[in-house]
Amino acid sequence: MCAKAYKFVSTEDVTIQTKILNKPFNSDWFLIESDGKMTVKGTHGNGFAWDGCTPKFNFLQFTFGTPDGMMVLTTGKPITYYASMFHDAINQYKKTVDVTRKQADKLFRDNLREAGFIWWWLYYFAVRTFGWIKGSWKVK
Repeated sequence: MCAKAYKFVSTEDVTIQTKILNKPFNSDWFLIESDGKMTVKGTHGNGFAWDGCTPKFNFLQFTFGTPDGMMVLTTGKPITYYASMFHDAINQYKKTVDVTRKQADKLFRDNLREAGFIWWWLYYFAVRTFGWIKGSWKVK
């Protein structure tokens, strides 16, 4: 039996500063402030869950799909962890948040580069090329 794979759950709030300005948004799980600060609200409910870098799926007791990279010693999390968290949070609210797919993808790219992920360019290319498969975004 195949099922959607939620690989990660964050039970703490995580905030980053972005260059996406004047687009405030607030929900139970995600906050964007007008100064570009974004927060994934992991302290809400049982935490914020996402699948990491996609595509991914579970079959029996195994997860197959895009690797999330090596563990970072300082955080103990895969190198793509935060980039995929924020990209998935934006993607979850793509019909209501005032952020374009291109902005979300660039944020993903920038976070991968900042983390020192050597395959950032390949993951960015895949997100830009195949991201439309996840459905349409809010019409601007």
